[in-house]
Amino acid sequence: MTNLANKQRGVFSIELAMILVGFSLIIVFTMDVVTKQSVKGKLDRLSYSVVSLLKERTQLFDGEERMTNGEAAAALALVSNSLTATMNSFEASRVGILIEQQRFNSEQQAIPSVNGVNIYKVGEYDCEPVARLSTKAELSPVTNFGNRLSLYQVTLCYQTDNLFGSLIGKSWELARSTSISIGR
Repeated sequence: MTNLANKQRGVFSIELAMILVGFSLIIVFTMDVVTKQSVKGKLDRLSYSVVSLLKERTQLFDGEERMTNGEAAAALALVSNSLTATMNSFEASRVGILIEQQRFNSEQQAIPSVNGVNIYKVGEYDCEPVARLSTKAELSPVTNFGNRLSLYQVTLCYQTDNLFGSLIGKSWELARSTSISIGR
């Protein structure tokens, strides 16, 4: 009788260990998803704010419509400062920003550049959008004067911790947000 009870305790211990491992994986996965969603929410707000600032900069600062590398670097500094204030474990080496600007000439054609789009890549983390701005030229409306308005697209990327991915041998560390806006 005691031999049977010992065997049942052993089976119970093995089953409990398997359940605890599975439960631990679920907890780590949930923590990872919550962390990534939190970072993505911050990036969503920031990408919208940055694209709004970039499209309004000609009105706010009497600037030229074509962006400069200095303006792209200033946008990265703004993003880094904001993320430093809102994230405990922020690292500047994990953030990247890709700014795309598409301008049009008087014939409503994209002004020559790389695929008609000026691209500014700043930050240490390589950031790529889901879809390039050059594929969205039809979003630019034509004004009453027959001009097409410039388009701006900002993609922010942040390399988050890879908690769950490291347990299963995958890489799920990218949090990315893209915002697009029409210039004035």
